Amino acid sequence: MTPAEFHKIYDSLNQYGKSALNSITDEQSDYRTHSHDIIYKRFYINAHDIGEIYHYTSISALKNIVQTKLFYVGYIHSMNDPLEVRYTYRVAIEYLKQLDATQVEIDAFINDYQHNNFDSYVWSFSPNRNSQALGNYGDVALGFDSQKIQQKLSDQYTSPDFQHMGEGYGYVFPLKVEYSKKTHKAFIMPIIKEWLDAYRGLRGVWNEVAIDIRKKCLSSLFLLSLCFKRQILWQEEEIRYVIVKPKSNHFDASALVSDRPISLAKINPNILREVVLSRNSEGRKQEVKDILTDNGFSKTKVKITDLPY
Repeated sequence: MTPAEFHKIYDSLNQYGKSALNSITDEQSDYRTHSHDIIYKRFYINAHDIGEIYHYTSISALKNIVQTKLFYVGYIHSMNDPLEVRYTYRVAIEYLKQLDATQVEIDAFINDYQHNNFDSYVWSFSPNRNSQALGNYGDVALGFDSQKIQQKLSDQYTSPDFQHMGEGYGYVFPLKVEYSKKTHKAFIMPIIKEWLDAYRGLRGVWNEVAIDIRKKCLSSLFLLSLCFKRQILWQEEEIRYVIVKPKSNHFDASALVSDRPISLAKINPNILREVVLSRNSEGRKQEVKDILTDNGFSKTKVKITDLPY
């Protein structure tokens, strides 16, 4: 397309179409500074910088983990928080309403995001070995080496140089969960506005461009949905390892547990550094030591939480 042809189409667009094109081409626009690579750079954590991280669970689950040398990484739509993932999209819909979107436009957005092309699995951790909030999830905190988790998951799920990433493969990366409503709005609002501008101003006029912009918006919102959670849960201080698998015609999961899909993470004694017991489980310290020793985890330390209760 020549510059003259572009300007002819541009001049024929309504205010929404022009706004959509301006935002996506201007590197300093509110949209461009809160989408795609910017999201990844903001919420990605380098595994080398994390150190030891803790997963809270039960002693019975610990026994199963060390016996099988496998950890169940949960499907993101089966998380403990019933609003997990949907939270970001629900906030986006609220912002659509603030932008005076019609019900037809809202329904179109819902249809868009319900047809994303990824399956996601989340392994949740905290950098805090004595977290009061996460302590509600179990009797023990399992202390892992974050770098070794990254390496293990990448070796297991990512093909070399990201080539031939077919069924069963996935992209693995650690993210820091963000709980701030102010931050949520700063990222979600310009993205959903860009989606709405493209829908209102380019659909049917410059349809291929409209579809491309909407897909880019949905890709950004998908990344945000992996690391945005409700502010009320801020005490969790969650860090999560995410496995994102491209969808195929066949639903891909390593296994099903209680009819819920999971992915399996292989672990070994070098990854599990320590087990921290709650005060309620202090009397089971020797039992936990025996479980670890009997299954080849004799170098894993067993400690009692520093919390007084």
